[in-house]
Amino acid sequence: MKTKYILLLIAMMTAIGTTAQTWPSPKPEARPGTRWWWLGSAVDHQGLEWNLGEYARVGIGAVEITPLYGVKGNEAHELPFLSPQWMAALRDVQQIAAAHHIEVDMNCGTGWPFGGPEVTIDEAACKAVFVDSMITSDKRPSDQHRLAVPAKERPYAQWQCTRVYPTSQPRQWRVISVYASRTRQKVKRAAPGGEGLVIDHFDRQAVAHYLNRFTQAFEYTKTPYPHTFFNDSYEVYKANWTPSLFDEFLKRRGYDLRDHLPELLDGGDGNKALHDYRETLSDLLYENFTQQWVAWAHRNGVSVRNQAHGSPANLLDLYAAVDIPEIEGFGRSEFGIRGLRRDPGMTLRNYSDVSMLKYASSAAHVMGKPLTSSETLTWLTEHFRTSLSQMKPDIDLMFSCGINHIFFHGSCYTPEHDPWPGWKFYASVDMSPTNSIWRDAPFLMQYIERCQSFLQMGQPDNDFLVYLPVHDMWRIRGPRNDDAKSESKDRSGGEDLLMQFDIHTMDEKCPQFIRSILRIDSLGYDCDYISDRQLAQVKVDGGQLVTPGGTRYRGIIIPTGTTVDDRLQSLLQNLTPYIIYGEDRQAMAHLAKPEPWRMNPGVRMIRRKTDDGYIYFVVNLSPRDCCLNAACLSVPTQHIVCYNPMTGDVNRLPMVADAPVVCLQSGESIILQTGTAADRPLSTGQYGMTLETETLPLDGPWTLSFIDETPRVSETYTMPTPQTWETLGESASVTMGTGVYETAFCLTRKQAAQACIISLGKVYESARVYINGKFIGCAWAAPFQLDCRDALRKGKNTLRIEVTNLPANRIRDLDRRGVEWRKFKEINFVDINYKKTRYDGWQLMRSGLQGAPLLHFYPQTPSAWPSVGATNNKKLNYRMWEVKGS
Repeated sequence: MKTKYILLLIAMMTAIGTTAQTWPSPKPEARPGTRWWWLGSAVDHQGLEWNLGEYARVGIGAVEITPLYGVKGNEAHELPFLSPQWMAALRDVQQIAAAHHIEVDMNCGTGWPFGGPEVTIDEAACKAVFVDSMITSDKRPSDQHRLAVPAKERPYAQWQCTRVYPTSQPRQWRVISVYASRTRQKVKRAAPGGEGLVIDHFDRQAVAHYLNRFTQAFEYTKTPYPHTFFNDSYEVYKANWTPSLFDEFLKRRGYDLRDHLPELLDGGDGNKALHDYRETLSDLLYENFTQQWVAWAHRNGVSVRNQAHGSPANLLDLYAAVDIPEIEGFGRSEFGIRGLRRDPGMTLRNYSDVSMLKYASSAAHVMGKPLTSSETLTWLTEHFRTSLSQMKPDIDLMFSCGINHIFFHGSCYTPEHDPWPGWKFYASVDMSPTNSIWRDAPFLMQYIERCQSFLQMGQPDNDFLVYLPVHDMWRIRGPRNDDAKSESKDRSGGEDLLMQFDIHTMDEKCPQFIRSILRIDSLGYDCDYISDRQLAQVKVDGGQLVTPGGTRYRGIIIPTGTTVDDRLQSLLQNLTPYIIYGEDRQAMAHLAKPEPWRMNPGVRMIRRKTDDGYIYFVVNLSPRDCCLNAACLSVPTQHIVCYNPMTGDVNRLPMVADAPVVCLQSGESIILQTGTAADRPLSTGQYGMTLETETLPLDGPWTLSFIDETPRVSETYTMPTPQTWETLGESASVTMGTGVYETAFCLTRKQAAQACIISLGKVYESARVYINGKFIGCAWAAPFQLDCRDALRKGKNTLRIEVTNLPANRIRDLDRRGVEWRKFKEINFVDINYKKTRYDGWQLMRSGLQGAPLLHFYPQTPSAWPSVGATNNKKLNYRMWEVKGS
């Protein structure tokens, strides 16, 4: 076939010079964790042994226990939360997990948010009821007058004050009575023993009483505390008050909010009362909930992992107060990666874009906390349709934004012999042994562990701090919350007081800030956000800014649109030489050198500093293949070692000044470790682009048989080229399992002597490949290619490809046949839009291989670096090079 250039991932090229080196020894937390849903807490020793054994087998290193609603008809086996029986199960888990080297974390509650049976109405989530009326009177009404509260609030409302305000009309008085009422929100998806009211997070006493229940349970049963306590995203609805708010406001803001109620309720954007009210709520949540919870956990020797998003507070301060800040990925990003299966209509937009993902990691970096975790892949796709290949790009995006401690969302405890599909949580992603992706899940887990082993090393090395203009956000009233609009007829008011920093609406609440972050990124710089509280502790040392956690930055950017008032001026007064107003490219270049690779659309990267150099994680999330010049990294280096987290290969790059030496196909990722020491105990290999001398299609004939499949497929199929299963008749179309494609091919002496890559083409959904009986790897993500040189020989060669599909066609078949598998209480079973759904109307999904794989042959010695077009390579050393025909 016609010779052409092809892009090869540098560390993948064992065919053209590899040195077998070891990766850094990963810490236990380098392995991914998973949220472990306990339905009804109906667990037993046998089930715990099986579940934890399966998690350990595939490479999961931590479980976070979150009890939920139960399974219908299984009430006799449920364990009430924190009962002696439940605590005994926790002890059992800890013992079993220790034998498997699995960390045990625990939600400080069931479902979400915090609450339960011990929460009294007087300590439940609180809301303000404003009764607002115009009164005609010759005499000023009394401040002791109480306007009648709406009937449905009367059993719960406590009068706080009445204020009378004169109007422009004679004898007209505006009278506002304020009542502290209760939202009556109950714990969502609560487990047995966890049902009840949500706590008032702003009330110190309510939080203390709530935590005391846990203290008593652990002390009474003498159960060891877990490794980490966890708190889910702040989903407390309409809670815009606490009984002490007026007093707290006066103490913190220096004036009485009761004198400014019309401004609070009616004032437009920029009004002081609204801003100060929101800042007071932020302070109360930070001090009375987050700090108190952390202090309580630390007294018991437990670390804290927290999701702050969704709360009406400065996210950076809440994240900074805990040991492990955690963000959430919600939905799927549309990267356009070539060869990655899309699922139109079956996915949600990922609201956690680059700007959102950086809140948690920013707080961790600024405060010197080594780990940033994520609730990973929530609703990536519909249930039963999520592949390993679809997971990788969004995980890579998280890695590039500073996340280095992945937790899946999640894994559902299920009895080993429960009829398929077993016990399921209503939201995906489903990382469980009953999912067919479990067969090849170890390769994903190993990839994550390899990446995190580097991303947890050293210290963050982002270029700039970016001031978070939260005060400008607090000054904007914004739209009324949809949930609250239905109550407006009661004249209770206050529906638009809260500003909750939730994932789904950040683009509405801070669009200019998001534009600023994306602009900084496009100019080749990385950044972390900083709050007022953190900025007040920044020092200058050695010509750099040093944060409270000891992390160094080149300067601080005040993003476009930020109000620079006296308060901010005071915080910045000693940092003048390091301040940049707006996204000023020249000013940034004066303080820091950009990373040219970051300027390439779709190329994401993050840099960390070690004692002897730097670590880069780089991923190509674009539809294009690209080559990047390692000589133009922004840091000094005398050598670069290249680690391929997909294969485990380790190579050393030659320092060629005018050549592209790192080539990434669409979807590929790489880790680079630089150093300034001239000598390293690692021999130099040969890398880069090389000429493809020949392509050989493997046209067969092929046979297809099945293993580990349900329902059973007894036929063996013969075909000229690989076909997908749904084209082969009823039994193959509905099965879930592994199809084995086999063929033989012959090679000449010259072909067998060359480097070779096998490209599998369209894979639905992951494939283990064996050549001449030798396992050469698992192709589980785009571009579905594997190095196969060492397995080839002259003459006849055998090829075996074991392709594992998704459960979609099997669950479709169950619904078409009326098999009742939906047996869960509460939400049972919903789609990505939270609508109850059945799957009998789904079209059959493709499974297996489609089309003939290709062998790509290359000379053992790479050719000279090819020029790109007619342009001198030196002028392109900071640009992405796209090679046509690859």
